[in-house]
Amino acid sequence: MSLPVAFALVFGRVFCAWICPQNLLSEIADYLRNKIGGERPIKLPPSSLPRYAVLAIMLTLALVARFPAANIISAPGIISLRISEFIMIGTAGIELLLIGAIIIIEFFVIRRVWCNYICSVGGFLGIFRTAKTMKVVYQRETDQCIKCGACVKACQLELNPMGGTIYPLCHNCGDCIAACEKATNKKNPLSFGF
Repeated sequence: MSLPVAFALVFGRVFCAWICPQNLLSEIADYLRNKIGGERPIKLPPSSLPRYAVLAIMLTLALVARFPAANIISAPGIISLRISEFIMIGTAGIELLLIGAIIIIEFFVIRRVWCNYICSVGGFLGIFRTAKTMKVVYQRETDQCIKCGACVKACQLELNPMGGTIYPLCHNCGDCIAACEKATNKKNPLSFGF
């Protein structure tokens, strides 16, 4: 647990963007859905409140039941454990049904519902942000923004780095920076900074 927390203190929620196996599966589902096209029937604005509510419930359950309740619904933990269990023993647990349900819901119903609204791991890591933590910075003094919205379209979590506060939701994947650079073909108004 100390390694993701140390990374979160310095680099933000990079665990979620670059290490989390659930994020990889959600990115693949998102990519395939974008290839098919069409809108998902439910569109909610990004919010960290539900994720922190889930985290509070899991921590309360852990204290009351004296059991790490968050482990039951930790998608990264389930995926990692079940892959190693499959390799070592040749079996897989029923918990993989949760992972399948997440992918199906994200593909057909609501984009990135797990990362945006439920994941208690992301909520926990978001607690460790400081004023010095790495973040996506909009450089107003070199404003080359052409108001194309490419950064918002590229964001897996549908955040707008040009429009205000994106933290603690942003997990510093850099997709908005890459999309902006490609769209403007100029000096990028977005970059990582501390």
